[in-house]
Amino acid sequence: MAANRPTEYPFLGVDAPSGNYNVFPSALESDPDIYFHGTAASVLEPIIANGFRPAKTLSSVSFSATSSLALGYACETRPADEDGVVIAVRIETQNRAGIRKEAFGLHVDIIEPQPEIVGYCIIPASYRHI
Repeated sequence: MAANRPTEYPFLGVDAPSGNYNVFPSALESDPDIYFHGTAASVLEPIIANGFRPAKTLSSVSFSATSSLALGYACETRPADEDGVVIAVRIETQNRAGIRKEAFGLHVDIIEPQPEIVGYCIIPASYRHI
């Protein structure tokens, strides 16, 4: 494996009674340059190897400001019996073209340069997000 592989953070569950669905440590969650992308775990290795690419039917890649929102996408986009993943990325948004800021986070229309993947959290297939 490459020496610069992103850090894998364990899925420790969520604190649903308190409304806390974040899956990363607070240092990542509170960093204003860190955004989150939720998807099926089967695409993690291609993303690490080749970067983020918009789906054929989309013109951008979306990143949420909180991992809790990305957690929902990680669970929705995976087949029911497969793992999901939330990927934490560092995106410099100042003076960069091709980024649309929205209330939820970002739409990145021009994906070059690629965001720096700083970590990921595998969401087990057994976890049911409600």
